[in-house]
Amino acid sequence: MGATYNSLERQQLDAPKCHPNTRVAVMKRLISWIKCEINFDALILWLYGAAGAGKSAIACTLAEICEKDGLLLATFFFWKTAAERSDITRFIATICYQITRAIPASRPHIEAAVDADPMIFHQSVDVQLAKLIIEPLQCLHSAGFDFKDSPFVIIIDGLDECQGNDIQSGLVKSLVAAFRGSQPRIRILIASRPEVHLQSTFNSSSIQPRLAHLALSDNYSAERDIYRFLEDSFDKIRHEHPLASYIPSSWPSADILRELTRKSSGQFIFASTTVKYAGGDPHELPTRRLDVIRRLQPPRGEEDLPYAELNSLYNYVLSKVRNIERVKQVLGVLIIVNPILPFGGDVIDSTDAMDSFLFWGPGETRACLSQLASVVECKAGGNISIFHASLSDFLLDPSRSNQFHLSRESILGDSAALGLRHMRQEELYKYCMLFCRMFTPQELILYYSVPDYLYYNDVTMCCMSGGPSFTPQLQQELNQLTLQRLYQVCEKHQLTEKFWRLSSMIIERLHNKVSND
Repeated sequence: MGATYNSLERQQLDAPKCHPNTRVAVMKRLISWIKCEINFDALILWLYGAAGAGKSAIACTLAEICEKDGLLLATFFFWKTAAERSDITRFIATICYQITRAIPASRPHIEAAVDADPMIFHQSVDVQLAKLIIEPLQCLHSAGFDFKDSPFVIIIDGLDECQGNDIQSGLVKSLVAAFRGSQPRIRILIASRPEVHLQSTFNSSSIQPRLAHLALSDNYSAERDIYRFLEDSFDKIRHEHPLASYIPSSWPSADILRELTRKSSGQFIFASTTVKYAGGDPHELPTRRLDVIRRLQPPRGEEDLPYAELNSLYNYVLSKVRNIERVKQVLGVLIIVNPILPFGGDVIDSTDAMDSFLFWGPGETRACLSQLASVVECKAGGNISIFHASLSDFLLDPSRSNQFHLSRESILGDSAALGLRHMRQEELYKYCMLFCRMFTPQELILYYSVPDYLYYNDVTMCCMSGGPSFTPQLQQELNQLTLQRLYQVCEKHQLTEKFWRLSSMIIERLHNKVSND
């Protein structure tokens, strides 16, 4: 029974709940749906948002409210690291048990179904739903049982943490098929990350008519709630920590609270990690541990690292990626290259621009990032945004990210190579268009996708000035595009001044490489 919202197992794991007076607008919307004040025909409401956005806290708090008001029928909180909560095996049995507690009159009917088929829990989810939930409740309804004041809300959290994408999607379809038109009326809240396969499932024509959405996005900005949470939590630390007498009454300042709120990027996980670390050790001053979070002081050792929860989250998300090297290419451009590009210039922050820069076919960046839907968003217009500012810190710190680490020098080297390749390819493809009657579709795509020559000259210079390493890709491009050829190309485009700057950077890096070797 560890999967129920109020289980001892979840309490021991310090299960999250909404901080008082936060998430007010979200909770109001959910309760209005439960009471059929909005989205009357929606059997299921899908609550989705980025990893660490606070979905579980909202689901748990809503469960408490529903139970207090006599509306809660059952809950199930999936959790990837708990064997009994990470698969579908115990889902129906757990829901059935809670139904017998919430509606005692259903117990004889459910027990009769189990007695009639002792192997029922080894059958499909569709069969279990029909025999153990739908038919017993319909028997009660046919017998005249008054469901008017009976609980009717089922809350399922962390669906994306159930093992198997097909199983996750299958459960949604099974619930819709089973409860569509059932008596009594049921409301099912499902909370999860917006994984691509779940987006596809919830957007299918068979489910859409029975579905309502609630995205934890900009429309429900959490910044004010996060600031309040941090303010109240640090106030509690100041008064209750064993070393409270050594904590200044003005700590932390409003500027620090705003800084931490910005770093949270609208996701509660960074804020909660900060608070737990700062006040979590009775033998350490919270002021010092907050300085560790802010990188003003070093941790005392490997056991004093502040980001264990965030590290676990990012490692889990990235471990599910099929081609991590391609994902690292895209993230490297977003996190390392874009910030050093000329102020006011075009950055490579859309799927189309990224496809072009990386010499990929149309749509490849979007397909690549679809595996990171819980931490990176590709908007309808193609713009790419990273949900978590702390993801950059994680990826740039090799002690935290290990095999997922982004090497600044390597990313700059590979990106400089791409810039040089664009400079070389523009000439090649223009020549092809002028003198060749036949060319491949890929060549045509590349020709039309290449922006102006000056832009890639600037990108290359920015990467070269950032201290790149001589990666195999960069060495290969330098071999193909000699300084003489580079001068000829730059002169043709009236960019001789930029040639001297770029060539001096290349020579300087080559000199440093030879000296180091």
